[in-house]
Amino acid sequence: MSSPSSPIAAVIAGLLDTLNRESLPVAAPPSVQTFDEAARALYSIAAQTRATRFSVWADTLDDGQDGAGISLFYDVPEAPNPTGLLGGEQRAVRHPVDVSLHGPLTDAMAALAKRGADALRPNRGSVNVPLDAASPELEFRVVFQPGTLGPWVISVARDSRVRDAFPPLSSLPLSAEEARFLSERFLKLDTLLQGQMVLFTGARGSGRTTSLHAAIEALPDDVRGLAALEAPRASDIRIGITRPDGETAMPGTLRAFLRQDPDLVFADEVRSDDAMKLLINSALTGHGAVGVLEATTPEAALQRVRAALPGIPVAPLFVHHSVDAASGERSMALYRVAQDNADHLERWKPD
Repeated sequence: MSSPSSPIAAVIAGLLDTLNRESLPVAAPPSVQTFDEAARALYSIAAQTRATRFSVWADTLDDGQDGAGISLFYDVPEAPNPTGLLGGEQRAVRHPVDVSLHGPLTDAMAALAKRGADALRPNRGSVNVPLDAASPELEFRVVFQPGTLGPWVISVARDSRVRDAFPPLSSLPLSAEEARFLSERFLKLDTLLQGQMVLFTGARGSGRTTSLHAAIEALPDDVRGLAALEAPRASDIRIGITRPDGETAMPGTLRAFLRQDPDLVFADEVRSDDAMKLLINSALTGHGAVGVLEATTPEAALQRVRAALPGIPVAPLFVHHSVDAASGERSMALYRVAQDNADHLERWKPD
């Protein structure tokens, strides 16, 4: 066992003392002798104290000196009628770390999280932490962001409720080709940021909002987006989520979003022509634009788009949701505007 004064043991012991003073007691982890053990201890501590996320960082501080630390964040319970961003108010607990320990500690976290295992997201990893017999294990999504003094490691807790709220696109009733296409569209954001909106259409109860949450799940880690959701299912640190206050509040919410110049704008749901105009203008001014629209057919959805801004040549991608009346089985299909007829839709096919 390392002596109490050894650097990495002192970091973990000091962090436990800091949390205890903040009324966040936690059972002492097993003996920490290596940086690998310290990395595992950090995830155990964050899980036990129900931190929503934590980061290990290094930066040049306001006084010009280099510094490093561990910062843990805890949600403050929402007010009965919240007006700001969902999950926007958080309590932070910070503990300093000697800069010389930052590199070895983040290297150990990278190994634990298997950084680079996902070829599409090489700066992402994950760590699963068992809780107790009554609770499923807690997953931490781990993101490595470059910094001048070394990577910042940001770990976000995702319990079973959050994982269910943001399902993968591959779990939806899409063909494998369609799911891959949409996953790539939301990961790379190329055509989405070039003016092509994505609209999730269909009747109420057909799964449109679930698909919108799945699109959020597919986004890259470094995106900055804002979403107006009438019934948000969970929060995501990449996306600021707010609840519009009433059916007429969506246009005002979208205007407020655009003043903040986000990468992406999500709207659930687009009921008025005014809201549709704002979503279209979002797409035409370089923002990714994604909406949920009630429409019995994709053709009816296209008519809604055309009516909002007549004469504007927008060509959304429609992800239409259907429910079989007899069996209740749900299905989805992709439609795009035909190249030779802007008023006609065709089923999407791989190029």
